[in-house]
Amino acid sequence: MTAQSNASRRLFLAAGSASAVFGALAQAAATSSPGDDPIFAVIARHKAAEARFSAACGLTDDVAAREERRAITKQDRAEFDAAERELDAAWDSFVVTSPTSIAGLRAFLQHCVDQDSAGPTAEALEVLLTSPVLAISH
Repeated sequence: MTAQSNASRRLFLAAGSASAVFGALAQAAATSSPGDDPIFAVIARHKAAEARFSAACGLTDDVAAREERRAITKQDRAEFDAAERELDAAWDSFVVTSPTSIAGLRAFLQHCVDQDSAGPTAEALEVLLTSPVLAISH
């Protein structure tokens, strides 16, 4: 295969992917209002699970327990385990819930950025959030 045909193939594949994304965006803009979008409740659930897990981490932190002169109890460890399971379930729910509105898509992308602020995809997602495509309203 020549360099030209490789470039053409990549362009064709990229165009196909882009058309699917833009088609989904157009459908979301036309068919749903932000109030009906299930992603908002899923994000709220995940944020609540994160808060519970963060608090449970404090309960089971060995260094903090020593500094506070307290013992880590079975109940503390049980709360940590339950909070971790809840956080995992909330994340699993988040990643399989498709936004149904432009506002929901923006919230989904922002939540991804918040989760991966130091990671390799955060910068790319932040660029997407500034896209005029996501400013489409219905």
